[in-house]
Amino acid sequence: MMIGDLTNVLKTVKNEIKLLQGDIKNLKEEHNSLLLRIQEKNKNAENLKSDKDSLVKTNAYCDKKKSGKLSFRKGEIVQVRRNPKATGESRKTQPRYRGPMVVTEILPSDTYRISQLDPSNGRPYATVAHVSQLKTWKCWMRMMSLVKILIMNLECKDPNEMFVNQCVMKLLCRTDGTF
Repeated sequence: MMIGDLTNVLKTVKNEIKLLQGDIKNLKEEHNSLLLRIQEKNKNAENLKSDKDSLVKTNAYCDKKKSGKLSFRKGEIVQVRRNPKATGESRKTQPRYRGPMVVTEILPSDTYRISQLDPSNGRPYATVAHVSQLKTWKCWMRMMSLVKILIMNLECKDPNEMFVNQCVMKLLCRTDGTF
């Protein structure tokens, strides 16, 4: 071989080395971009997992607090939450619940049609309320009603009125909470 041939071979080898170095540089860049994409996908997967975990926790909390456990039957005596009146007085002393009310109809989505047992002002009160706005009429409230009726019976002289009071007392003494 001649020296001229060796220089040509050397130049060719140098050119190929430069091309290989360029290819290696391109491969490194591609490798880095693929690595970044994989890291982003992993972050997205982790975010989705954490979002799913938080959603599961939120749903569990909501299910725990959901009023699905509380339900009423037709004829059950309940109280309904009342909105405070803007009278200028403290809301603290205003009654929070209105009642006794009776469940007259069970509607979908945890709602109930209720009506007042004894209209105090002569006008019957009826409304639709969500279960979250209702609570059962407590026994001590029944006892207060019984005491009032007993006092009325002691003061009463009319036998018909006494009979009505006794019927109301029997209804209030029922243990199953129905009317």
